[in-house]
Amino acid sequence: MSCAVVLQHVAFEGPGRIVPVFRDFGIPVEVRHLYRGDEVPSDPEGMRILIVMGGPMGVADVGRSEYPFLAQEVSLLKRMIAEDRAVLGICLGAQLIAHAAGAKVYRNADLADQNKTVAEVGWAGIELPSPGGTEPIMMGLMEGAPMFHWHFDTFDLPAGGVLMASTRACRNQAFRLKRRVLGFQFHFEMDEAGIEAMLANGRQTILDVLGPAGEKMVREDTGRYYGTHRRLGDRMLRNLVQFLRLA
Repeated sequence: MSCAVVLQHVAFEGPGRIVPVFRDFGIPVEVRHLYRGDEVPSDPEGMRILIVMGGPMGVADVGRSEYPFLAQEVSLLKRMIAEDRAVLGICLGAQLIAHAAGAKVYRNADLADQNKTVAEVGWAGIELPSPGGTEPIMMGLMEGAPMFHWHFDTFDLPAGGVLMASTRACRNQAFRLKRRVLGFQFHFEMDEAGIEAMLANGRQTILDVLGPAGEKMVREDTGRYYGTHRRLGDRMLRNLVQFLRLA
């Protein structure tokens, strides 16, 4: 039986609500813990969809001995893209897709000062540029939909890609490439436990980006926005299953 294969890079960035939503559709999910030595699939046959999760490493780390799986993922993604097979990349996963498609991945810079890196950490509303807001996976979302962010890097839109979402701090937030390859910089899949895990493992990042009150602020925002985030994120996952005909 074919299944959804999840590539997880670190213990604290798992598939979140993807698993229960897919279970509702009867889609088996196999999580490969790459940080524990699980193998990257060498062949896309038997995969209903490949899901590439986030992580603190980046495209600049491809080829480093600490992360041997990254180069293997890029090789697999190149084949998936060429064959227009179903792929979902989230955060690092989206950056790896962009890289595999030949687009540039780099630090997200301030529009007014290209030498200043702008990190997105915490909650921010997304914008739906035309025609991105009409994309099937984005149906049911509204301008300003609150999403959880945790990244320093961004990417150019791959050639032929359709921009689906932006934020004020980062233009290229989500894209579709060909018909079945989807990349999202923001986290729409995280459950509350996943957000807490990010906070616990990223305290220095929060301090550097948001200051001493940052962790408290993110938790308060989580209490304020998570209910809407969960409803909209689950809607996106159901849209994805139906649009890609995974069920």
